[in-house]
Amino acid sequence: MPSADELVGRDAELALTAAEVGRLSEGRAAVLAIEGEAGIGKTRLVQSIVDDARSRGMAVFCGRAHPFERTRPFGVVAAALGVSARSPDPRSAAIGALLAGQGAGAPGVVGDIQYRVVEEMVDLVETACAERPGLLVAEDIHWADTASLLTISLIVRQLSLVPLLTVVTTRPSPLPGEVIRLFDDLAAGGGRTLRLQPLKSDDVAVLASHVLGAAPGPRLTAMLAKAGGNPLWATAMLRSLVDEGVLRRASDQIDVTSSELPASLSELVARRLRDLPRPTLDLLQVTAVLGDAVSLRDVAAVARRPAADVVGQLSEAFDAQLLDEVDERVVFRHQLVHDAIYQQVPVSARRLLHREAAVALMAAGADRLEVADHLMLGAERGDERAVGWLRDAAREASGQAPLVTLELLRRAEALLSGGHRDADLVSAEVVQALLRAGGVAEASARAEAVLARQHAPEVDTPLRVALVGALALQNRADELTSVVEASFAAPDRLRPADQVLMLAQQSWALTYTGAPRAGESGAARALAIAEQASDAAMSVWALTALMVAVGRQGRFDEALTHARRAAALAADSPDTRSLPLQPKFFLGLALFDCDLVGEARAAFRAALDDEFGSAWWLSDTLMADAQASFAIGEWDDALPGLIAGGQAAQEKGNELLTSQSLAYRTIIATARGDLRAARELADGLTGPLEGEQLSYNAGVLAFAAAGMKASEGDRQGAFDLLVRCWRFDAARDSRFYHRFLAPDLVRLSLALGNRDVAAEVADSVAAGVALAPEVPTVRSLALRCRGLVDGDVEALIEAAAHARRAPLLLEHAGACEDAASLLAQGGWRDEAATLLSEALTRYEAAGADAWAGRVRAELRSLGAHPGARGSRSRPAEGWDSLTATERAVSLLVSEGLTNGAVARRMYISPHTVNTHLRHVFAKLGVSNRVALATVVHHSIE
Repeated sequence: MPSADELVGRDAELALTAAEVGRLSEGRAAVLAIEGEAGIGKTRLVQSIVDDARSRGMAVFCGRAHPFERTRPFGVVAAALGVSARSPDPRSAAIGALLAGQGAGAPGVVGDIQYRVVEEMVDLVETACAERPGLLVAEDIHWADTASLLTISLIVRQLSLVPLLTVVTTRPSPLPGEVIRLFDDLAAGGGRTLRLQPLKSDDVAVLASHVLGAAPGPRLTAMLAKAGGNPLWATAMLRSLVDEGVLRRASDQIDVTSSELPASLSELVARRLRDLPRPTLDLLQVTAVLGDAVSLRDVAAVARRPAADVVGQLSEAFDAQLLDEVDERVVFRHQLVHDAIYQQVPVSARRLLHREAAVALMAAGADRLEVADHLMLGAERGDERAVGWLRDAAREASGQAPLVTLELLRRAEALLSGGHRDADLVSAEVVQALLRAGGVAEASARAEAVLARQHAPEVDTPLRVALVGALALQNRADELTSVVEASFAAPDRLRPADQVLMLAQQSWALTYTGAPRAGESGAARALAIAEQASDAAMSVWALTALMVAVGRQGRFDEALTHARRAAALAADSPDTRSLPLQPKFFLGLALFDCDLVGEARAAFRAALDDEFGSAWWLSDTLMADAQASFAIGEWDDALPGLIAGGQAAQEKGNELLTSQSLAYRTIIATARGDLRAARELADGLTGPLEGEQLSYNAGVLAFAAAGMKASEGDRQGAFDLLVRCWRFDAARDSRFYHRFLAPDLVRLSLALGNRDVAAEVADSVAAGVALAPEVPTVRSLALRCRGLVDGDVEALIEAAAHARRAPLLLEHAGACEDAASLLAQGGWRDEAATLLSEALTRYEAAGADAWAGRVRAELRSLGAHPGARGSRSRPAEGWDSLTATERAVSLLVSEGLTNGAVARRMYISPHTVNTHLRHVFAKLGVSNRVALATVVHHSIE
């Protein structure tokens, strides 16, 4: 075949790929997905890209997925990055150790190892691209494992401002669902798809000239048309005709003397196989069963022959141009050649060879995950030894790749004979795997099915605990309660820890579905059991559930007491293995609810520093910290965090956090006067707010959507949203969102003549003071609402004083505005102007231009003359236009730190760092990190 620099008929494709490589000098990332049928030339095109990149001195990472390796977590990217516990590079070796299960941390944490490995791999690529552009190639991703696909997706998302070209190749559909999702992600991020088309007849003629040294004659040209423009099949035809001696030269052309030719490449390969000695054919079939690229050592182990004999007997396959050798591995000349030989092996023999391959490879030292595909392809129903191996392999994969674990256990289950003694045990393991992999609905259905029939006693409690967890995640509180009550009907079967887990899960489900008092009762019962058993870890479970339940009822001081105790118990507990939560994260939430924002953010950062549970609660913790930035008016910092938190929540399928991100961004857009953006963001809140059952975070969603409506003049629409949410919470004893809902609802009620609603709201928030008397904004809220209803200016002035004690923007500025309005009506114009100026300062600092404009208009109506907004604002571009956080990010990046390192240093996410960098690049007019470093250097001299 022609070499990579002699690609035929691909001039347009070569120009496109060369342009993509060339653009990396601008410092921006690019993504190219190459799609085409087998043999169409994907690998040749990729090789030209690799050669071009290497000629430019780029860092190059190349990996290829192989058949029979879908159960090897991170197989493709680990190969591309050279990740191995035996790697001479310390970082690669450290990641390899994680993949081998070393330093895995708490085994009870879902997906923690997978997350850590992904983040380390992303950071490894970014580090390599810090000094020179990089190329990452992943070929044949239709065979890739799910962890590799996740890693590729995150590399593209997080390194969008790094000079990295990511190239993936695949065959056309049908494709696995996870590959389709990856392609969707790549396209959404601006990636390009290049679909390789069959060669034109003129190009096939040129290809034939390259192979034969002369142009094809008319009969040969007609015969080559059967290849359908597939260069591999066309070349194989030509070589077969040469080997069979049926070509003749006539003048300056070469033509055929016979028109007989196999109708497909598979038939052509089969014809070549007939000419091979039987020992060579046997070894070739063993090689095909092992894969498309295997070591001679593995072939020898499976064939049970000395390596020297294997080399000698395969030599004829090399001579027949069926095999090649690359990096000490035997490789088939093309995947189609491998497929043809593999399909020639009878199904029964193929199954037996896969089974023998698994046994031989494990005996030779391979781990179960490396040979699990062979076990799944080779074992038959009733193969108990294979079942045991698959279950062991599933345990090895449980932290690294939950979806692989599930696939292994499903196959193990399918191999069990009917009525097998271990059937229930394996079913229970499948349920746990489903929970870890996110298949919550199926997990609950499977658990219910087993519990509804006769089952092994030893799986009863584990299945009930798993079922309770699955039902809690689905907010199916009534069914969950039934399971808990049925389980407690025979309490002797439940260990204290099981009882606590069930009651805590029930408490959360009840609290989040609108029954916080019932949730509190269950959590208190769980705490009593945990304390009686002196089980610190389970006490943390119970205390956290109790904290959430009492907090929803507005008893914020009490919730903080429980949260502090849970965090202290967790810190002193040696049994971090069974700690399923991140107590410092929940402590941060409780501190925030008590207006202790500084302490809350310190708790969030401590949570991010913790090893156990960090991955599972990462998006929640980062989102909570972004919300804290929003609350104190640091909106330039909050916005990137909210965007990144929303993206992370979307990746996890967390609809609640996704909607919260939209809500806070809607508020910011409304306050800044960008109503078009606010409307677009608020569209994402329509579903959660219009359903019959509101979600537990509906308070902030309603506040955001109502604020946008009110800014457009739709006061009735805003009132309807707020009052519906208020009634929903009131019916469920939930006071958590009073600080969002009450002030606007009172003000709108009075403006629309609904005084009874305003009075109802004022009475309710007044009663809340007794539940959290030490929280400044709770007292401020009560005084503010009562003052508005009664026209009591003194109450409103006192409300502003209490709000001033907390750093919260909306509460402070809103209380000042309300008090100023009543003061102005009473003729106290100077006092009103002072409070309005106080509100204006907060709004301007946050960049809330629309709200600031409203206050300026009120000041002018009082005869005051506020300064122009422009005199207080930062420039729109240049170093002085950067926020404090943007400057900090810029300084760290200019020092050569990766996104991941910056994120760890600043306690934000790599997504957030990337968002900040986008803003920085735009403001400074730079396109890459080198240019950014230059600007930073000149700016700080």
